[in-house]
Amino acid sequence: MTELSLWLDEYADIYSDFDSRHYLKRRISEDFLNELKTALKYKDEKSDALVLILPKEKRDYKDEILIIESLKNFFTQQLSFYKTKSSKKLQNGIGLLVTGLLIMVTNSFFTMLNKHNFMLTTLKLVLEPAAWFLLWIGFDFLVYHFVDLNKEKRFFKTLSIMNIHFQSS
Repeated sequence: MTELSLWLDEYADIYSDFDSRHYLKRRISEDFLNELKTALKYKDEKSDALVLILPKEKRDYKDEILIIESLKNFFTQQLSFYKTKSSKKLQNGIGLLVTGLLIMVTNSFFTMLNKHNFMLTTLKLVLEPAAWFLLWIGFDFLVYHFVDLNKEKRFFKTLSIMNIHFQSS
C-alpha cells in the first residue's frame, strides 16, 4: 500500500472559500475533491493513507485533529449518500424496464386479441411509444446514471477507509 500526498498552502485549501464556519462544519472544496479524484485516478497502486503536506510554520496540531475528523465525517456521509442514491437509481431503472416490458406484452396481447376494433387499435398506438420510452429511459438509468453514481460511491469508499494525517514540507 502507498500514500496519496497532496500539497496545501494552508488548511483553508481543503474548504470552500464561501463557508466561514468552523472546521468541523465547513463544506469541503470542490477543487480539493477534484484534486483527490485526479490523484487517485492516476495512482497505479491502492492507497491506504492520505497525507496532506503543509509548510511547517503553518501547521497547528489542534486544528489538524479537527480537520481529520471533519474529512472523515464528510467522506463517510458522502459514501452513505451515494450508496442510497445508487440503490434508488438501480430500483428506478429496473422498475422502468419491467414496466416497459409489461406494457409491450400487454400491447402484444391487444394486437392479437382483435385487429379490427377501434379502441384496441387506439390503445395499441398509445402503448407502443410508451413502452419503448420506458425501456430506453430504464436503460439510460442503468447504463449512465447508475454507473456514474457507482464511480462516486467507490471514490468516497476509498477515501472513507484511508488514514488521514498531516506532514510538514
